[in-house]
Amino acid sequence: MKLEMITEGLKELLLENHYNPATIRFYEREWKKIHTFLTDEYGDTEYEMERGLRYLEKQYSLITRYNDGTLSQQRVQLLRVVHMLEDYSLHKVLTRRYHASKNPLTVGESYSSLFREYTDCLDSSELSASTISHYKGIATVFLDYLTQRKILSVGQITMDICNSYLKTLDGYSFKTVEQNVCGVRHFLRFLYSSGNIPDNYAGKIHMPPVSRSAKIPSAWQADELKAMLAAIDRNNPIGKRDYAMILLACVLGLRIGDIKSLRFSSFNWEEKKLSIIQHKTHKPLTLPVPDAVGWAVIDYIKNGRPHYYESDIVFLKHMPPFDPIGDENHMQRQIIRYMRKAGIDQRGRKHSGFHSLRHSAGSMLLEMETPLPVITDILGHSDSGTTAVYLKTDLQKLAECVLSPEGFCHE
Repeated sequence: MKLEMITEGLKELLLENHYNPATIRFYEREWKKIHTFLTDEYGDTEYEMERGLRYLEKQYSLITRYNDGTLSQQRVQLLRVVHMLEDYSLHKVLTRRYHASKNPLTVGESYSSLFREYTDCLDSSELSASTISHYKGIATVFLDYLTQRKILSVGQITMDICNSYLKTLDGYSFKTVEQNVCGVRHFLRFLYSSGNIPDNYAGKIHMPPVSRSAKIPSAWQADELKAMLAAIDRNNPIGKRDYAMILLACVLGLRIGDIKSLRFSSFNWEEKKLSIIQHKTHKPLTLPVPDAVGWAVIDYIKNGRPHYYESDIVFLKHMPPFDPIGDENHMQRQIIRYMRKAGIDQRGRKHSGFHSLRHSAGSMLLEMETPLPVITDILGHSDSGTTAVYLKTDLQKLAECVLSPEGFCHE
C-alpha cells in the first residue's frame, strides 16, 4: 500500500480518537521524512515494515543504537511510527498496542449499553478480579476495533471479522495472545447466549500461530535471590512482610494473588502445610511449608503485622486504613526497590515482578531434581506442558530429566 493512502487513513483515525494535536504533528513530520526516504531510495512510495526499519537506521541509526544499548527511551517512540504504518496497511485500524494514559480507551456510544450488560455479567461471575479486569479490557479493545471498521452493531460480526481482529495481535508474546483469545471467546459466548449474534463464533475462532517458546519467562539466579533477600531490612514491619511474601513466591511458587489472599486458616502449623483455593484456577492446592518460610510468616504475624484492622487476611497494607492489599497492587515496586538496594542489574531483564519469582521457583525445584509432574502440582498448572515453558530457563537440566511412565527422573 502506498504511504499516502496509509497516512491519510491513519490521520483520520488519530483525529477520531482525540489524539493530542502535538502528537499528530510529530507523526506527520516523520511521515514526510519517510515519504522523502522512500522516493529517494526506491523511486516509489510503497510502504512495508522492512523499508520503515531501514529509514529509522539511516535517519537515526536506531537499529545500531538498539543493539549496542545506547538507544534512548525518547527514540524508542520512533518505532511506534513505523509499526503504526505497518498495522494500518495490514488491518486498516489504529491498533491498540499504543494509546496514551491521558487518552484512555473507551467504548463508543453505539456499544455502551451492550458493554454495560457484559460488565454486569462479569461482575456477577465467579471469575477472579484480575480475570474480570482482563476480559473488560479485551472487550473494550475488540469493540474499538469494530468501531474503527465502521461495524456499529455486533449483529454484523462474522467469522472473518473475528479472525481479522486476532491478526492484529501479531508480534505479541504467546501469553498475551492466549489471554486475548480467551477474552474474545468469552465475550463472543456472552453475545451468543444473550441473542446478540446468530452463531457461536467462540468455538470456531482459532489461535494465531505463535510459538510457546517465543518468549521464555524471566527467572532469577540463586545468588540474585540471596542478594535481594539479604537487602531486605527485617527489623521493620514492612521488611518483615515483604520478606515473607517474597519467600512464599520464590520457594513455594505462589502467585501474588494467592499470597495477598492468604488467611490465618490457610496454615496448618502442626503439619507444616499450607492449603488454599487458587485465585486464578479455583483449584485446591496444598503445599509443605519449609521452616524458613514458616518462621518468616510467623515473625511477620507476631512482630510486624498491624493490629488496627480486624481481618483474618495475613498480609496487610502498612498505611491507614491498614486493610488488605488491593487487587490492583502487584507489589512490583517492592521487588524493584530491593533489586536496586542489592545492586542487581536490571538491564535486559524483561520482568521484575512477583511472577518472575514464581518462574524461579520452578527452576529451583528442577535443580533439586523434582519430577516434572510434582513441579506441575506445586506451581498449580493445569498440565505439564505449561510447566515446561517455565522450566526452559534450564534447558540442559530439563533434557536430563526424562520422565518415566511413573513420573520419576532417570539418573
